[in-house]
Amino acid sequence: FCSCLGWADVRWPSSGPSSRDARRGRHSPRLRAPTLSTTSLRTQAPVILMILRVRTPSGGTLKLRVEPSLGFDAFLTQAAAEAGLPSAACSLSLNRKESLSPAPGTPLSQVGLAGGDLLYLLSSEPGSGGAATAAPPPAAAAPVAAPAAPPSGGHRNLPPQAAP
Repeated sequence: FCSCLGWADVRWPSSGPSSRDARRGRHSPRLRAPTLSTTSLRTQAPVILMILRVRTPSGGTLKLRVEPSLGFDAFLTQAAAEAGLPSAACSLSLNRKESLSPAPGTPLSQVGLAGGDLLYLLSSEPGSGGAATAAPPPAAAAPVAAPAAPPSGGHRNLPPQAAP
């Protein structure tokens, strides 16, 4: 350095604080790295959530984010509460006909449910918009008339001919 110009006191940028700055307790904020404990990152397992869709008796669809380890009865209570129905009068079904009835406390993953599944919330509550089976009643079948006999000498697919 040239001492005649006074450059001996010039400090060039470095990768860390100088010893003089360290003695004074000053640190450059842009040079400090955030302190992360790598052990805390390794001990925490990522939380995996699955989204289950629930069709309510009124026809709406709920999307619930739940852990696969959540118990089936807790999920039923949560789904019924979201729909505004008492959980005691509700059940869940995959096909609107047969209610799922696993043992109490069975995790959703052991019931066979996977993310994205559509479940039907069936309710026996009067006025809830759905019966316990939630299947629409079959329409009364109209009597079917037997086909008329084809005219003699004619073909079934041809219209009958007028008599001369």
